Amino acid sequence: MKKDCILEFENVTKYYGSELVFNNVDLKIKKGEVISLVGKSGSGKSTLLKCINRLEGINAGKIKFKGMEISEISLVELRQKIGIVFQDYNLFEHLTVLDNLTIGLIKIKGYSKKESVHKSLNVLKKVDLADKMDKYPDELSGGQKQRVAIARTLLMEPDIILLDEPTSALDKEMKDSVLALINELVDEDMTLIVVSHEDEFINKVSDRIFSFNKHTLLEKKNG
Repeated sequence: MKKDCILEFENVTKYYGSELVFNNVDLKIKKGEVISLVGKSGSGKSTLLKCINRLEGINAGKIKFKGMEISEISLVELRQKIGIVFQDYNLFEHLTVLDNLTIGLIKIKGYSKKESVHKSLNVLKKVDLADKMDKYPDELSGGQKQRVAIARTLLMEPDIILLDEPTSALDKEMKDSVLALINELVDEDMTLIVVSHEDEFINKVSDRIFSFNKHTLLEKKNG
């Protein structure tokens, strides 16, 4: 079955001041695809993710989500539909794991406290952290924090998840637990755009792999 294009870049160019980051990016991503961005630090991979989520603006071109320019979609709606998971987790340190999850459901989606707790507990079970619901972020390992961050994104029921170096600060055991969770998302046909240096994993899960070379996005041979 032919899958629809969910995200499209048309001649997208980004500068930081006078410094060119990337130039004329053209890319169509289909629903359910796993796209990976690899290559050296500072080449523009994370910046591209931030442009998709409108954490950064672009200088030229268009980014379209389901045919609509992202600049025409409200930030709240866009960030529900396109979730981003950062390498440094971005959890609220003063809230428990459960409260970190329910806060978005209550404030953004308008769910009741009871319904938010129910949904959050279901997702915590999925990421194997139900026993940590009353813990605070500083009581968790790096891998557990990253799984909470992914769980929080999943609760928004996004169409696309952006993963920015999700395992970069983790030891092997923690890394493996996060990669296993990402692999589950792949199996569930989630559209993913991943920035990572985990070459073996990337080669295994990606439909297509890209890197920046002299500010130009080029497709690499998978494997």
